[in-house]
Amino acid sequence: MTRQLAGMCLLAGLAMGLAAIGWTEQQKQREAWSPPSIDEVVKPARRPLTPEEAEKMVKWITDAISLKGWSLDRKNAIRALGDIIGHVAVIPVLEKIARDQQENKDICAAAVWAIARIPDEQAIEALIGILDEAEKTLKQNPKDKRAREVYGAAEEMLRRLLGLPIHLIDSKKSMAENYRDYWEKVQEKIDLRKSVHSLKALTH
Repeated sequence: MTRQLAGMCLLAGLAMGLAAIGWTEQQKQREAWSPPSIDEVVKPARRPLTPEEAEKMVKWITDAISLKGWSLDRKNAIRALGDIIGHVAVIPVLEKIARDQQENKDICAAAVWAIARIPDEQAIEALIGILDEAEKTLKQNPKDKRAREVYGAAEEMLRRLLGLPIHLIDSKKSMAENYRDYWEKVQEKIDLRKSVHSLKALTH
């Protein structure tokens, strides 16, 4: 019986020792890891595109436009235009998709999501315009599912990018007007690359 207890204690000690070693290794890995820098995650929106980037951009624009309705390939192409390319050249394409009232609501929302990942003033202006149009559509038809989806996506992206304080929201104005007023006040102070970097870390 004593031998059995000794053996069990030995095994327990060995297990604890191995667990401690594993925990130490995990701790070292965590300490060695650091989040990607802003330059790795968010490229300037007006940079010269590399030949590889230009080739990918053309392919994804073609998929975004030529494919119709909802499909995973089309959604991924739209998201890649904002998340990977992130250039001002793709904003008009994405904005057109987001504003298309005959378009699939999830595809419209994907286009809004992609625009928000482009660190440029033109992207903010596009998001405010999209929000404004969706609000006006909802006033005419509150049951419009596409407009509701687009409104929610545009408002969320603008809120995350600009951080409009609740106490500054004027209930007498539309949300688009509130964001436009706030944007005019803070656009010289906000670093959109940092805002997009934070957005990418929080939303996928």
